[in-house]
Amino acid sequence: MLQNFLLDARGGLRPRTEKDGQPKGALRIVSPYDCEAHRAIRGSTRWSGYLVHVTETCDTDDAQANLITDIATTRPTRDTEALPGIHTRLRDRRLLPRQHLLDGGYLSVSLLYHSIRDHQVELVGPVKT
Repeated sequence: MLQNFLLDARGGLRPRTEKDGQPKGALRIVSPYDCEAHRAIRGSTRWSGYLVHVTETCDTDDAQANLITDIATTRPTRDTEALPGIHTRLRDRRLLPRQHLLDGGYLSVSLLYHSIRDHQVELVGPVKT
């Protein structure tokens, strides 16, 4: 309904017009076959579908293979919203690292605190100010 109708001033439904435009990207259904697929934007890249978050081991010893420890496919959301679920799944599998190296999209001051408090995991990476 959100794709094709709006609530008018009296709370009744009316069809969307060209002037109304489409719902915001996170709410807009982009496929009639998959209602969870949504528009996503990362920098200058735009697509319709999902995000994949991959977690892997890393070591300074090049002789050791890195292993994927978690994969999560999500609807387009902020990366910071994905991190608590990643840590919960790693904890449940007893794979939580002491340090978790992340890019800036996954970090916030709040997550730095909650990660140490809830999982004893130190987050390392650039924090947006």
